[in-house]
Amino acid sequence: MATSPSTKEKPIRLVLIEDHADFRESVSMVLEERGGYQCVGGFSTMEDALEAFRGGLVADLVLSDLGLPGMSGIAGIRKVRELLPDARVLVLTAFTDKAKVFAALEAGAHGYLVKAGSATRLMDTLEEVLSGGTPLDPKIAGMILQTFRQLSPIPEAESLSARECEVLQLSAKGLNRQEIADELKISQHSATEYIKRSFDKLHVRSLPAAVSEAIRRGFLDLS
Repeated sequence: MATSPSTKEKPIRLVLIEDHADFRESVSMVLEERGGYQCVGGFSTMEDALEAFRGGLVADLVLSDLGLPGMSGIAGIRKVRELLPDARVLVLTAFTDKAKVFAALEAGAHGYLVKAGSATRLMDTLEEVLSGGTPLDPKIAGMILQTFRQLSPIPEAESLSARECEVLQLSAKGLNRQEIADELKISQHSATEYIKRSFDKLHVRSLPAAVSEAIRRGFLDLS
């Protein structure tokens, strides 16, 4: 897993998938000027990005819009995760409707940020996702919680253990795996194993999706 720029000598290799060239270039410029990041690829379509990844392009962090020409960002996230399993994928988009948010998290996005945010918010979010956190834009987090409060818990034969719930609860608060281990006085390996077990039980592939599904089933309450 990639680490934050402050703890790694080599710059974080960044790929931007965004069809608006001006916005793509401005984000790249801001990140490179602030240090710690190197934009190794900028693409206007998901198809071009996937072709580059198949050709050997490697990235630590992928920022993708959802409303792309051709293949959508949501469909592309699954393929990016398959081609770059160690990379962190962050949605950076103007879309805030529930269907797209949930679909992106289900596809495996590690976080979701709305474009209207400030440059400082973007930098903080990147630091968080690179440290293993699962950042959600405040507007998105509030919407998700409001939606799940309206749903009745779904009974499931296989429920999460108390420890698995604790780990997901701390993950939802933005703690990375080492911080979770320290908080619960367990090893980082154990924290990772609890996360893997929760993924298997909830049938998801990312922490945001696991937290969302755990709330939906009534295992977690973040209110």
